[in-house]
Amino acid sequence: MSEMKIETVSKATLAPSLALITTAFATAEHSDGHEAELVAALRQSEHYHQEFDVVAVVDGQAVGHALLSEARVGDDGALVLVLAPLAVLPAYQSRGIGGALIRELELRAADSQFLAISILGDPDYYGRFGYRPADEFGVTAPMAVESKYFMLKALGDGRLNGVAGELRYDPAFGI
Repeated sequence: MSEMKIETVSKATLAPSLALITTAFATAEHSDGHEAELVAALRQSEHYHQEFDVVAVVDGQAVGHALLSEARVGDDGALVLVLAPLAVLPAYQSRGIGGALIRELELRAADSQFLAISILGDPDYYGRFGYRPADEFGVTAPMAVESKYFMLKALGDGRLNGVAGELRYDPAFGI
């Protein structure tokens, strides 16, 4: 594989990123088929942060995409981020691209006002990056889901102290 670069989504990569998300989730075990529509809707949200919308590019082609969207936890409305979706074209999977996208977004978010990143996904995969069941932090999902799949990672020591309650996704999620 040629050298991979991770870039903030630009006008040139907006449409290709949506196409790659559709392709990446076409054969995914856990997909509702609307991941690209979700990203398009999140990009229209008043709480959209372009710096948290990234693509992995190899040989000028967008081969991976990840987006962090704003969410809140509990009655105080503690600010957190949600990773959804993380997508890599099938031909480029198992090459570390997904992990590189996650690490890049964590670096970008580390110095922000956000306290943590929430993920709904495979605990074996995301656990490698330090994500743990959100209920260990006192954070609950707004839908019925087995706790091991609803994970959270603080963006620094003690950042989640005193934070508890239900996570509220951006309205684009329809949850």
